[in-house]
Amino acid sequence: MPEESTMTRNTDGSCREISAFYKEEFLKHKARLELQREFYSDKALRDIEKALDRIIKDMDSICRLDQFSQLASQLLERIDIITNLSGSPSKYSQRIH
Repeated sequence: MPEESTMTRNTDGSCREISAFYKEEFLKHKARLELQREFYSDKALRDIEKALDRIIKDMDSICRLDQFSQLASQLLERIDIITNLSGSPSKYSQRIH
C-alpha cells in the first residue's frame, strides 16, 4: 500500500475548495467553447465537450493526486489553446454560476 500514498493525498476541505475552483475554470472554458461552436466540426465539439465533462465530473478525485497542480495546469493550458479564454475580454473570466 505504500504506492497508494504516493498516488493520493489526504482528503480535506481544501481539496473540495481546490476542486470547486478548477471545476469553475473548466466550466468557463466550456461556456467559451459554446460561443465558438461555428468554428468546429460537430465531432470535434463532441470530443472536446466529452473531455471537459469528464474532467469536471472527476475533479474531486483528480484533486487528490499528488501531481494535481501540475496536471490541472496542463489541462487548463491545453483547453485554453482551443478556447483562447485567457486572451478574451474579462466578461469571460467572471464566474458563470
